[in-house]
Amino acid sequence: MNKKMKSKLSVMVMAACALCLLTAGLALGQNNSWVDEITNSLTFYKTAYPTTNFDPYVQKLDQVKSALAQGDQRTVRVEMSKWFKMLRNRDHGINDVAADELLNFATMVTPIQEYGISVPPPPGGVQ
Repeated sequence: MNKKMKSKLSVMVMAACALCLLTAGLALGQNNSWVDEITNSLTFYKTAYPTTNFDPYVQKLDQVKSALAQGDQRTVRVEMSKWFKMLRNRDHGINDVAADELLNFATMVTPIQEYGISVPPPPGGVQ
């Protein structure tokens, strides 16, 4: 193989590797995007309701994000189910309006069926 062909082959191999890394990075980012959307929404409510303790909710979402990064679907399912239950029960004194709006938004963006996440029904059992 001549020098020119080796050079072209090297460039093609590097381009293929770069494309693979870029694709994997985008896929990983898309997997976390729904958690990021919920986290951004939570940040908004922290500002709107400064007397509410949102820290336990943020910590739970951080656990979910870490589990997603590790491909740990079981932990995603368990921790998001707990997160929804926290909202439904108004744990940590969360504001009622913030809890309802976060729960509604999160159920829209969370891939609930994909992970088998359970969302507790509202009081009275009607959703």
